Amino acid sequence: MEYWEKENHSDENNRDNTAHETASGASIPEDKTAGADEQGQPDDPVPERKDVPQSTNTKKQRKPIRVSLGVLIVCILLTGLLVFQATFVSLSMQNERRLNEALGFLSDLDKLSSVAELYDLYYLYDVDPDLIDEALARMYILSSGDRYASYYTAEEWEASVSSSAGNSVGIGVYVVQSASGSIEIAHVMSGSPAEAAGLQKGDIITAIDGIQVLDVGYENAVNLVSGEIGSTMDIDALRGEEALQFHITRGAYTVETVISDIVEQEGQKYGYIRITEFMQITVSQFKNAVNTLKEAGVEGFIFDVRDNPGGDLDAICEILDFLLPEGPIVHIIGADGVEQEVYESDASEIDMPMTVLVNGNTASAAELFTSALRDYDKAEIVGTLTYGKGCGQQGFVLSDGSVVFITSFFYNPPYSENYDGIGITPDITVELPAELQNISLFLVEPDEDTQLWAAVDALGSR
Repeated sequence: MEYWEKENHSDENNRDNTAHETASGASIPEDKTAGADEQGQPDDPVPERKDVPQSTNTKKQRKPIRVSLGVLIVCILLTGLLVFQATFVSLSMQNERRLNEALGFLSDLDKLSSVAELYDLYYLYDVDPDLIDEALARMYILSSGDRYASYYTAEEWEASVSSSAGNSVGIGVYVVQSASGSIEIAHVMSGSPAEAAGLQKGDIITAIDGIQVLDVGYENAVNLVSGEIGSTMDIDALRGEEALQFHITRGAYTVETVISDIVEQEGQKYGYIRITEFMQITVSQFKNAVNTLKEAGVEGFIFDVRDNPGGDLDAICEILDFLLPEGPIVHIIGADGVEQEVYESDASEIDMPMTVLVNGNTASAAELFTSALRDYDKAEIVGTLTYGKGCGQQGFVLSDGSVVFITSFFYNPPYSENYDGIGITPDITVELPAELQNISLFLVEPDEDTQLWAAVDALGSR
């Protein structure tokens, strides 16, 4: 099993805000700097992963423990060993020199030892070795230069796996920051508590449980939506000039990663399918959308992967297998340039005209989706140059159940060249109007979407 996850490419130290479900059930879509990561098969089995969690903050508080200098240094050394073991366990013997250099690093900890000794001798309070252990792991990854690396505690990973399967608790909305700084609802998920309560796209949330959004700030206000299943919350909102109040019970719902509709032009009907990211739940949602639209009599498909940061490798391969004829889907290339694995499609395919919508935030698995359909001459690509990420991350489980992902392979499309650091140039380059380029795609009306209608025109000519 290989795992791909998204990261914020504009700031390697921060998680992105691209549309995906969080523990709060209020998702923040369409950060215009979003990108994506791919992750590879771990030496130690990693639980199946579909999504990237925001911090779950579920770790129990620990009572500070007074430790001696010796114990502290042992913790530091063990942390270093764990990190290096995870980093190098899958490397071949040709990289032995790098391993020796890494081990040499562990013997050169004079400055760190000196700091630890000063704290042991003079610090007024207690030092928690678990916190130091965690901080050192994160700091090493941050300092490695691996812009796509990521780290999860055992609790964060568990939440990620659950979210990836589509199991979320909250109210079930995608949100963006409004012009006034409040929370604007960009999309209400089907069957969600928000839908049951009557919230609608375009509603502006001004207060949560009496706390004004503008007083605490947008990000903090979004976090206020978090809570346990069955707990309640009161929301003050504006719908146009009308002030509304909603009493909502947080509940379980399925993450909606596929949104579909029918677009008509000159009597022709086309199926529009937007994929916000590639989670395992996306596979069934995508197939259902395609089959439903076929039954409705559409004459072709527009697949929208704009602002799609990528996702799970197995999910994207299942979707491409559903669309493509027999042949390769993706080639996994190791650091030594040798092909490690090829994912294949069977002979079954969807034989209908297709176009794919892309932009600068189409990344990773979404780029593979795009390039694979082009390689098989299944679709024309419409939009702007994609992000350009053709490398992947390999996952390793550490001894405490935490998981680290390290960039360790390239993936190549079925027949074309790798686009890492380059991106995919569309067949038809079309920009959105300038006034729409920095807002959520959820808020762009179809009749204003110049890229969408260029894709419709391209379908009509296929």
